[in-house]
Amino acid sequence: MPLKLVIVLILFALLFVIYVWTNVIKRNLIIKYALLWLIFSVAMTIAVLIPDVLKVICNSIGIATVSNFIFFLGFGILLFITFVLTEVVSTQKAKITTLAQEVAILKHKTGK
Repeated sequence: MPLKLVIVLILFALLFVIYVWTNVIKRNLIIKYALLWLIFSVAMTIAVLIPDVLKVICNSIGIATVSNFIFFLGFGILLFITFVLTEVVSTQKAKITTLAQEVAILKHKTGK
């Protein structure tokens, strides 16, 4: 991999980590969810620094090219993040429904 590309990818990962961490500090992002993105950035940095590891993994699982493996890995990560966010939305919907019912009961009891 060309040195320029390695530098650009590492800078991108570093900027992404700074962006995620800034959002955590501003309380726009919960640490629990930021960890997914931080782990993704670290994994990307490791893959850039040690590309031979990707070749070994590709050969061991039968994927022809590293680029196919990266697309597969990216798809898997995005699928996992989508599932986690769907789980969060489902939990929040249940809590909102319960909260709305409790508020309605309290309004009914107080006659408002």
